[in-house]
Amino acid sequence: MSRMTDYSRSANINIMPDEIARVVENQPLSGGHFVLSLHAPRPARVTRPGQFAMVRLAGRSDVLLRRPMSIYDVRPATATARGSENGHSPELIQLLYKVVGRGTRLMAELKPDDRVGLLAPLGHGFFEEEYLDRARRADEVLHVAGGIGIAALLLPAKAVARAGIRQRLFFGGRTQWDLVGREDFAPFISEAILATEDGSCGHRGYVTRPLADYLEHCRDRKFLLMGCGPWAMLQATVELAERYGHPCMVSMENRMGCGLGVCLGCSIHVNGTGHSAYQRVCTEGPVFWAEHVIWEKETIPKT
Repeated sequence: MSRMTDYSRSANINIMPDEIARVVENQPLSGGHFVLSLHAPRPARVTRPGQFAMVRLAGRSDVLLRRPMSIYDVRPATATARGSENGHSPELIQLLYKVVGRGTRLMAELKPDDRVGLLAPLGHGFFEEEYLDRARRADEVLHVAGGIGIAALLLPAKAVARAGIRQRLFFGGRTQWDLVGREDFAPFISEAILATEDGSCGHRGYVTRPLADYLEHCRDRKFLLMGCGPWAMLQATVELAERYGHPCMVSMENRMGCGLGVCLGCSIHVNGTGHSAYQRVCTEGPVFWAEHVIWEKETIPKT
């Protein structure tokens, strides 16, 4: 039987009201990265790993479109960006982002008690009912992140850890300042393998090089790969997974106008015919089984 998931089930967008969320903290990290903590109890409690949020800057008519952001974590109201969870119900949604343009520059100026518009949670994420059986049959789950793609993988790592499955992180960036958030993975993984293009931390080059070495060294083991990052990194990760015979799930990055499946601007080419040859990253995704995506015929512009 094919491993392909039935993507005819889009995310349910009917119960997602546009909320006004209060900023609790906007913690600066290295390399222009921030963790934005928003008090949003209802969406925090129903968020599932791999889902995302659409953020609107309140009172800014010069920033028309919402910004799509992976939901990095959900935490109790007593926890800040690096606080403990204390076993309480989540009330905070946390977004890990990098300043890359006007919208994120304005986000970096947010202060406690400011308000933002929030649509969340959205999308088809890393849902346990779709991968957990394969993860349990594997020797290890390998998370592969490129840059800000790390934001999509913390909640899946927590879910895999709760299932008692061993996991490892491969994390690459341009410089050491791009390798943010890796300390948050420490309780859930056996090891973090790092790579930077300038050689300032870990392997010098792309993160797919140490991933390839690991897969080659462990040919007799079974893995499930979960990845998020730039298109080229994902494509290289998928090629390695196929070469060594391991299943792979990917969280796709793409431009989004609405986040609700209406504008079709985030559509990607997938296996299918006619209208089913294209699916929306915001509803059928952002998470897909890798073999479902037509990799060699698609390009995603940088945002």
